[in-house]
Amino acid sequence: MTKVAELAIRAKAAVQYPGWRVDFVGPATIALTHIMGMERVIEVKRHRRRRDGPIMTAAKWIVPAVILMGGMVVATGWIMALAMGVRL
Repeated sequence: MTKVAELAIRAKAAVQYPGWRVDFVGPATIALTHIMGMERVIEVKRHRRRRDGPIMTAAKWIVPAVILMGGMVVATGWIMALAMGVRL
């Protein structure tokens, strides 16, 4: 867990559980200990937001555009052939 994520979790726990101590006991497990000795164990959901890079974002637009343009070229060829009197 990164230091920034750890600090964010500690800050959120300080607001939600005032007077409790936060201990990280595993990669996704937190133990909260109260001054009076009570303890709670919390599992943290670990999810990463993977974002596509600029090349992948461009590819998601370019590939369908190229397919559409290819279809339009073929359709244009057929229409021109029909206009010139070629029997298909």
